[in-house]
Amino acid sequence: MKSTAILLSAAFLAACATTPVGPVAPPPPSIPSTPLDMGDWRHATADAELSAFQNAVEHRYGAGLDLDGVTADLRRAQFTCNPNRDTVGNPPAQICRKTITEAGCTHTWQVHLYDTSGDAKLARTRGLYDRRCGGDGLLGGPS
Repeated sequence: MKSTAILLSAAFLAACATTPVGPVAPPPPSIPSTPLDMGDWRHATADAELSAFQNAVEHRYGAGLDLDGVTADLRRAQFTCNPNRDTVGNPPAQICRKTITEAGCTHTWQVHLYDTSGDAKLARTRGLYDRRCGGDGLLGGPS
């Protein structure tokens, strides 16, 4: 009986020693390996495409990601990324742009990447979309 008590005590202590104490840190953010979802830009209204693209960008690129990794992913999606030279207000650190002209319309997507702490880590994103067709002016209005 004494040996059973010792054995149970040893098993209990071993279990306690391998159990993590406190909260477990979440895994570091990562970019999905799937292509960036550009939405149904050929058929959707400009407003619907803007909303879908903003959603896709926000969910794909979470805060804390390395800015170089985000721009590399956008370049794989055929975006051109450049540092922003604007210093007015709260400007993005990088602006990435993609343009496709098809069936008389020019479609332009932009992703603004913000690094508010200067540590080359993504703080937030802003997805933009514009469509110009025929004689349309900026944002689909008259030229």
